[in-house]
Amino acid sequence: MGVVTPASPCPAEELRAGCAVLESFGLQVKADAGTEYHLRYLAGNDEERAARLSESFADETLKALFCTRGGYGSMRILPRLPYALLRRSPRALVGFSDITALLAACCRHAGVVCFHGPTISTLPTSDEESLASFWHALNGDEPVTVQVAEPVCLRPGKAAGPVLGGNLTMLSHLVGTRFFPLLKGALLFIEDRNEALYRIDRMLTHLIQAGLLAVIAGLMVGTFIDCGSPGDLLDLFTERLGPFSFPVLAGLPVGHGSRNVTLPLGLTATLDAEAGLLTYHQAATAP
Repeated sequence: MGVVTPASPCPAEELRAGCAVLESFGLQVKADAGTEYHLRYLAGNDEERAARLSESFADETLKALFCTRGGYGSMRILPRLPYALLRRSPRALVGFSDITALLAACCRHAGVVCFHGPTISTLPTSDEESLASFWHALNGDEPVTVQVAEPVCLRPGKAAGPVLGGNLTMLSHLVGTRFFPLLKGALLFIEDRNEALYRIDRMLTHLIQAGLLAVIAGLMVGTFIDCGSPGDLLDLFTERLGPFSFPVLAGLPVGHGSRNVTLPLGLTATLDAEAGLLTYHQAATAP
């Protein structure tokens, strides 16, 4: 297992604690040197971070790449990465938040299944369900299934398509670039943290007016931490998504909370919004 730092630096104590969790699964951990670098809010300059990640892409002894943390910086290095190399030697890439940009780019340009899941910095505070979900998604031979404990069906229906998405802020900033996910027929999921309600509205409106929600097959709303009251958020989603007919499920345990179940990206699943159920059609590690 390779531990990479494509965005902000990871504090040493968080790195040690997160690596210890990976080692408790019996994994051998190799961390890149970038965990020690600091350049303002970045773990080194763009050239350094891209070079370290490219070296990890080339290291065939690494069966998976686990990001230390989000923060900011992933989107700055996207044009510098050797996607063809990752396509030839695919391996799991895991992270969330700012890492959404990296996951989206690798899904689109390397054609690999990526994993929206915990980072090294969040592993020590992840609950048991999140840890079990992470291990099953990367290591299980059965398809991933997510049953939402308290589903909020904003529009009933069933739909199938590749699961794509992640952090709403990062997705919004990728609009218009060659790294934005190809959403036609997709099941899109979104989550965020510390964004005022009007900013959530603005980002949704941006996606709508860019014509990007008109092509999706379904929408799943993950955890929105410190983004206004839950009632106001649900009202906003109901209002902004009113013109569309695709199924919408809220309450997905994905995002910045202590429960952050792992979702394979780029892999086809079926969403049953009324049942609060997301069922993948194959195991994420299947050939």
